[in-house]
Amino acid sequence: HEFRTPLAGALAQVQRLRQTSTDPDSARRAADIEATLKRLTRLSERLMQLARAEGARLLVDAPQDLRPVLRIVAGDFSQGPDAGRVVLSLPEAPVPSDIDPDAVAIIVRNLIENALRHGQGAVVVTLDQNGSLCVQNDCPPIPSDELAALSGRFVRGKKAGDGSGLGLAIVHTIAERIGTPLRLTSPLPGKTSGFSACISLHGTTPFQKDPTQ
Repeated sequence: HEFRTPLAGALAQVQRLRQTSTDPDSARRAADIEATLKRLTRLSERLMQLARAEGARLLVDAPQDLRPVLRIVAGDFSQGPDAGRVVLSLPEAPVPSDIDPDAVAIIVRNLIENALRHGQGAVVVTLDQNGSLCVQNDCPPIPSDELAALSGRFVRGKKAGDGSGLGLAIVHTIAERIGTPLRLTSPLPGKTSGFSACISLHGTTPFQKDPTQ
């Protein structure tokens, strides 16, 4: 709240100023300030996520189904400029994991936002029955040296726009703490373009196949 409340208040004030200003120069300056405050808000959110990834408890006592978390996060992108771009593929049976649902949501949100920002066309989000999550998008192939550096902090790919350079670093930090690799691949297997980020979300609880299947 120490970050969010002052930023939200300042953003609301400058938006009101921009909407009510009759002077074009003042309105333009207000729009510039609004854009800066929005970037600062996104950066502060990423920094709070990174702090949580580094210090918070990431496992829960009772395994929970991953599918509702993915549905909620993917649903957040169903409106706005990226509406229709996120394609979610989930298994029919529950996928239990003892990774904290909030941490799972942070992982999924950052991977989707990264794919939307740097790719074009559909972003395909797939979770298999063993808890393996993959987020894929189409884009020009990324050189191996650049690919290896993408999970570093404040590292942004070419044509990154106004991204913070923290999304993949946050996911990488959580992956290290739960003992699973974050696998970045480009181009996509069998193709000459594309990018994928995959991570296992089964947690520490071994997957057990449903005996009724």
